[in-house]
Amino acid sequence: MIPLQEIRQFILDKTKANASKFGDKLPHCADEDSYNFVDNCFWVGGFWTGLNYLCYEMSGDQSFIENARRSKHRFVKRLYDDRHTTDHDLGFLFSLSAVADYKLTRNAESRRIGIDAANTLADRFNEKGRFLQAWNVWTPGDPFSEENRGRLIIDCMYNLPLLFWAAEETGDSRYRDIAIAQADTCSTTIVRPNFTTFHTYLFNPETGDPIGGRTFQGYADESCWSRGQAWAIGGYTHAYRYTGDKRYLEIAQRCADVYIERLEEDLIPMWDFTFRGDKSGEPRDTSAAAVTAASLLEMASHMDEAESVYYKDLATRMVNNLYSIYSTKDEPGHEGLLKEATSHKPHDSGIRSSLIYGDFYFAEAVARLQGQTVIYW
Repeated sequence: MIPLQEIRQFILDKTKANASKFGDKLPHCADEDSYNFVDNCFWVGGFWTGLNYLCYEMSGDQSFIENARRSKHRFVKRLYDDRHTTDHDLGFLFSLSAVADYKLTRNAESRRIGIDAANTLADRFNEKGRFLQAWNVWTPGDPFSEENRGRLIIDCMYNLPLLFWAAEETGDSRYRDIAIAQADTCSTTIVRPNFTTFHTYLFNPETGDPIGGRTFQGYADESCWSRGQAWAIGGYTHAYRYTGDKRYLEIAQRCADVYIERLEEDLIPMWDFTFRGDKSGEPRDTSAAAVTAASLLEMASHMDEAESVYYKDLATRMVNNLYSIYSTKDEPGHEGLLKEATSHKPHDSGIRSSLIYGDFYFAEAVARLQGQTVIYW
């Protein structure tokens, strides 16, 4: 039996203690016991605010809403004053800050900010290629940066709920149309015929013609980065939730089955699924496991009873193992919830660390198992 109440209290206690230290700062990665912070939200800022909103839902403690709102000025500055730095990760940033706040409190300003963020995301749509440009040209003239003009990445599937939400909230179908176009393009390019995934995919930005798959955070172009596979599972599940298009649910399930077949015995994946034989020295990625657990619980809610039971049971066991084997439950001085996450192995960054997005999805999975979240996606 999974100790859900114990896990819930662990999340609440550690998040409250962290909030008293963090103030308005946004945590990213803890290579040791303490989180480092990002000033401009990076792509991860929303996961801290989202974690606090989840804690509010699981406890009813109003201070968690106050904690989440402390960093609001950082999100506002990023969206309105530093728009040149924004990219496709607006969904990660604003679904878990402005949209979450609006869903929980009906705050009108948060609704406006969420819709403005959706407008900024929609502006990245490439009509010829039918995709959202993921990243900006970081260094003009640099070959990799120049390729970003025509790059989509699998992570963006989890950013599409911001557009779907905006369509429902405003009645403007343009948001929905763009989200569907992105999901459809992704399904024939970044999702391979065997339902593994590329991390990124390149197009000619002028003609929209496809060029091919590339990796950035995975082991190799043709490998399957485990967190990328997790983004696909959740992204297509949420696309189904908003559209009812059974193709999306089928893609999510096929991607999930590929992921599950490649798991380690304790249900926590290697950082890339290439490593299935000799894994010596290669790290796991608990953040991928946490994303997958939350996503499988959403997926299970849309399936017939037998399939639902199977995927929910699997997600529950993932949560249990994350807590019992990989959490900081016995390390009160450690600021992270989960250890052994992998941020960017090719760049040797955030290896065997705590990552705020892993912490968020772990908490989301727990809140889902307890029926204590309205879901911010």
